Amino acid sequence: MTQESKSIKSSIVRIGVGVALLFLFALVILFIICLIKRPIPLPLPLINKFAPWEDTIPVYEGEGKLMVYMSSDDPLLPIGNSTTKYDPIYSMVLRKDRPLIVYLPPGYKKGGKPYPVIFALHGFAGRGQSWASLLIDPLEQAIKDGVIPPAVIVFPDFSISGDSSDNPKTKYDERGGSFYINSNLGRFEDHFFKEIVPFVFSTFNVRTDPDGIVMMGSSMGGFGTIYYAVTHPNFSHILVPIFPAADLRYGIGGNKLADYDAENYALIDNDNPNRVVNGAVMGGLFGITEEWIYNFVFDSDKIPGDVWNEDKPVWERIMSVNPVEIISGAGNSLNGQSYYIIVGDKDDFNFDAHVPILLPLLENAGASVKTEDVIIPGGRHNSDFVKNHIDEILMWIGEELNESKE
Repeated sequence: MTQESKSIKSSIVRIGVGVALLFLFALVILFIICLIKRPIPLPLPLINKFAPWEDTIPVYEGEGKLMVYMSSDDPLLPIGNSTTKYDPIYSMVLRKDRPLIVYLPPGYKKGGKPYPVIFALHGFAGRGQSWASLLIDPLEQAIKDGVIPPAVIVFPDFSISGDSSDNPKTKYDERGGSFYINSNLGRFEDHFFKEIVPFVFSTFNVRTDPDGIVMMGSSMGGFGTIYYAVTHPNFSHILVPIFPAADLRYGIGGNKLADYDAENYALIDNDNPNRVVNGAVMGGLFGITEEWIYNFVFDSDKIPGDVWNEDKPVWERIMSVNPVEIISGAGNSLNGQSYYIIVGDKDDFNFDAHVPILLPLLENAGASVKTEDVIIPGGRHNSDFVKNHIDEILMWIGEELNESKE
């Protein structure tokens, strides 16, 4: 090798080392910024890429029956020997086919005494199968143990697409969820009360009185449970919101992740797409933003539609459906309702901070609320939290149903 060749090679090595050191230096600076200003908002495409946490396909081979109203090419179609497939249900309200899963307990009879019915509402970025994977096996065991009477479970799908068609490469809906409300993305609240509920009541042998109807849900489904309970107070009296999004405008000095502080608590009245609502990504270095959680639904008025024909700030749209704000003006309209609310003190979305606001409002509105062990030490915002507490939840539901036997 000539001296010139050695010199060129040495220069290339020095340049490579320099670039590597600059890159390492940039990473260190970024890490320090993250530590100081954490959590750093993540861009929307990156959040979507790494958010498929509720795409498990249910496999059911138990003693009951799973009635599956879904398309054959749906990527989340439940399977198993005890599963019966039907065509999806066409929604006149949403103007497209919509999926539905219904569980019938062992020994289900079309006639005779009607069964209690549980409506299980899934969370954000989930679909109807999310609760089917979590609830059926523990319920069957609870029925065998005499903890809860045989019950029908309804698993509606309140993702926006209803079939994951927004992106065929994923089993979930990148737009997250409908929040169970009527918006310019669809009249989902009307779909529930004008289509799903009448279909269930007319097709299956279930109770239709509020003391025989259970609504339960997690996260966005917890929001839906409370929202439907306070806007349709005579529909269900047995309510189980699990880590519910009870106050979508919660803020302590504009910070949604701060611990509850009565003196500094104030409803957020401004839009900030980069405001962090979940600061648990990579140990708290990065966060999920309002844009990902709220904007698809609550900013859908950018284009006039069937529900909203005026473009308003996102926070104003949220205000009209925010559970704690609706309850605060409910008077005593929640008489007869019973609540089992549970959330972890390490909730990734800080929903445990909503509890001191929510509980007194419910009680002042006439509801009965289980106030012991509401905030669970160490609990996170995930399916493991649900699995760890589902037996005690079913026990409480069983007690409520046994008290309300027709």
